[in-house]
Amino acid sequence: MAWEYYGDELIIIGVLTTMLLIAGLNFLKSRFRRSLVFSLMLLLAGYVSCIIGLVCVRGWDALGWIFIGFSLYVIGLLTYIGVVTYHWFKARRTTHS
Repeated sequence: MAWEYYGDELIIIGVLTTMLLIAGLNFLKSRFRRSLVFSLMLLLAGYVSCIIGLVCVRGWDALGWIFIGFSLYVIGLLTYIGVVTYHWFKARRTTHS
């Protein structure tokens, strides 16, 4: 099945999957899961939309699915990193005070 796709698509799927797995594992071991749920849902929705655009839809319609999915994915990833960084600085500030 993998031989039917171009190398670019496999690289994109691999990178998106790896980042989603890292975020998911971080979410599972995190103490503040409640504040990460929204950004993880954005990540997941973007991932699914991007995969649908890459695998299921063909032609110019696929570009729309990929663009919307990748946009949601990036917004979710930036939000996730921002929330994690905020909690890290907050915990660091309170422990060093």
